[in-house]
Amino acid sequence: MTTRIRTLVASLAVLAALTACSAGSGADESAAGPEGAYDAGGAPADGGGAPAVDESGTRADTPGDGQQVVQTAHATMTSEDPVAAARRVVTLVTRLDGRVDSRYERASGGEGDPGSASLTVRVPSTEMATLPEALGEIGDVQDYLVETQNVTGAAQDLDARIAATELSVERMTALLARASSSSELIEAESALTERQANLERLRSERARLADRVALSTVDVEIWGPTDTPERLDTEPPTFLDGLATGWHAFTATVRTVLVVLGVLLPWLVVAALVVGPVVLWRRRRRAVTATAPVAPPAPAGPPATVAPATPPPAGPRA
Repeated sequence: MTTRIRTLVASLAVLAALTACSAGSGADESAAGPEGAYDAGGAPADGGGAPAVDESGTRADTPGDGQQVVQTAHATMTSEDPVAAARRVVTLVTRLDGRVDSRYERASGGEGDPGSASLTVRVPSTEMATLPEALGEIGDVQDYLVETQNVTGAAQDLDARIAATELSVERMTALLARASSSSELIEAESALTERQANLERLRSERARLADRVALSTVDVEIWGPTDTPERLDTEPPTFLDGLATGWHAFTATVRTVLVVLGVLLPWLVVAALVVGPVVLWRRRRRAVTATAPVAPPAPAGPPATVAPATPPPAGPRA
């Protein structure tokens, strides 16, 4: 191994140690302050890596207390015209700078069937507090359930890992510029490519997390006044709830068994008409065979006698 290759290997070892130290220091800095944060596009925010802030001085993608929270909600509404109400919900979401991820509408089927609609929308997290009132102006909100998930720790961890990986990429780029042989160049390029791919993956993951924080997911179901589904039950189940569930399961099982018997009954009748005569014929044949007279055995004759053996005649004596 040449001296240059030994020097490159030693430099890579030192770089790995510095990267580990940088990761630890980056985690401490992220816990102490928001340095190293990234915007929704995955790139450092303006101001030398400081996070984007609004006029009040807080993060643009976090609540006022500095925590990063992912919010999801489910709303059940009723309206005389669910399809028209769904279109008004789309207009509301657009006005709030949100977007519609999915939309389903079922047109009216005639008298007594006003149709239905369901939507999955993304609403800015800052508008979640006033969203129920805005939906109430479109229809009657029957249920509105909000769930939250604090992802502050995950965001800080990603910020620290991104900062450490960026430092590693910069140092590897400097080593690549100083490479003077083909072997050194190939090794440095391979290491740099791996670190750049890891950096892009971390930035993409951070961008997805920022998007979930900035835009809350809301599932909206709109029904007719007489087609409202069961209300959302947020209370823990009780003994009576379990008893009712067991009774419903028992009756459902009985109905299923009766349906199966009803399906099999015609087949069983046909099988009985086909197999029954065959079974009776075979039983009758066995009975006839068992009662038929059996011929007596032939009488045995007298025992045969065997004549005694006679000695051969003696020859003349000499």
